[in-house]
Amino acid sequence: MAQKYTFEGKTLVAERAEVPVFWQGDVIVAGGGPSGLGAAIAARRSGAKTLLIERHAFLGGMAAFGSGMPLGGAYPAGRSIGGIAEEILTRVRNAGPESADVREIPHFGRWYYHDSEYFKSLAGEIIAEEDVDVLLHTTVADVVMDGPTVRGLIIQNKSGRQAVLAKAFVDCTGDADVAASAGAEYIKGRPEDGAMMAVTLPYIMFGVDVKTVMAYREEDPAFERARARAAADGLEISPTDRFQACAPGMRPDHFFSNIIRIRDVDGTDAVSLTNAEFEARKRIRQHIAFFRKYVPGCENSYVGHTSEQMGIRDTRRIIGEARLETEACLKCTKPKDTILRCMGPIDNVDRGEGSEFIWLDDEGDWYGIPYGCMVPKGLDNLLVAGRSFSSSERAQAGSRGQALLMGMGHAAGAAAVLVAERGIRAREVDVPELQTILTKQGMDLGLDELED
Repeated sequence: MAQKYTFEGKTLVAERAEVPVFWQGDVIVAGGGPSGLGAAIAARRSGAKTLLIERHAFLGGMAAFGSGMPLGGAYPAGRSIGGIAEEILTRVRNAGPESADVREIPHFGRWYYHDSEYFKSLAGEIIAEEDVDVLLHTTVADVVMDGPTVRGLIIQNKSGRQAVLAKAFVDCTGDADVAASAGAEYIKGRPEDGAMMAVTLPYIMFGVDVKTVMAYREEDPAFERARARAAADGLEISPTDRFQACAPGMRPDHFFSNIIRIRDVDGTDAVSLTNAEFEARKRIRQHIAFFRKYVPGCENSYVGHTSEQMGIRDTRRIIGEARLETEACLKCTKPKDTILRCMGPIDNVDRGEGSEFIWLDDEGDWYGIPYGCMVPKGLDNLLVAGRSFSSSERAQAGSRGQALLMGMGHAAGAAAVLVAERGIRAREVDVPELQTILTKQGMDLGLDELED
């Protein structure tokens, strides 16, 4: 039945509506990307009745729809973060050479190049094995609040508008959508001007003679000479596009591209996103024309796969009970309330005026993400995992690897169960107890290295 509205100037006011309750349980996870997978699995394994909500037709987020965007960040100081993240990576690795290729990337450590189509299937299989309740094709339309407590979510899908209720919630939307709707404080981009990192649209070229391309890259690593020839011929290519951000794909004639850099895009604004999607696909056509004519080995190349949506690096970051600071990353600080180890250098991609790379003081070391970074101030039973955790913009730029965020989701899901079972606030979780739980579940938190 259609909702009834009345007009008040340029605003529509909804009249009283009845929303049926579709599901009720212990923990609801919003967002089925890498962090959402970790959170939902952790919550369900701890005995909580768990619902995972995802707006796409599959689970896995960028790992599933991003044309093989590599899974990174899971091996700080050469040691796995362990837990659910390592379980998933092991299954990806064991699927065979056409499903995963583990590569050591200078400064960034071990990355998993992978077949995104396989990951779509794997993510669904894992969640089914864990007996997590799932709703695909579903978005969060609103949040049901009782003071500072989230009571439920209003969801929208082909079945209409429904309510789902729980005792604890984990926001893994990447944009802190649930937290923002619940009234949490947040910041977007750089404090002084709001500038956010450039967005990208990964794609894969097929029909590439990869050996020939890689041989050419030995003499022209960033394709600068090829770009100069193209420019002389009048072929326009955006100066922000970074042609060194490409690599052999998962098949003999595949070449993965993360070249596109579109600045000044707000990933929480529908118009901004729409314009960026159109611009990105126009650039892909330009890239293919460039590769075919100016890069040896690409004469017969064509677009074989494009990401199903724009890749967003940062938008909202919650104001949390704790905050990961830039200096803490660079100095490899290990706070006593660490719930995740990290090693990523600051990879600040085209935030307005250009990219910024800052290496850790000791690249063989790691830093810890405190528990309070997942707890929004002012809310009782909501945790946030994924790239919208509480941090400075530079700290976030170094702590957003997909595999790493599986581990953050694991920590958030385990904490959500404590909130649900005991009726406590998220900020009241006993962190040493949580650390013990996570360690028993296979995570390596480096407990013997933490500061007193």
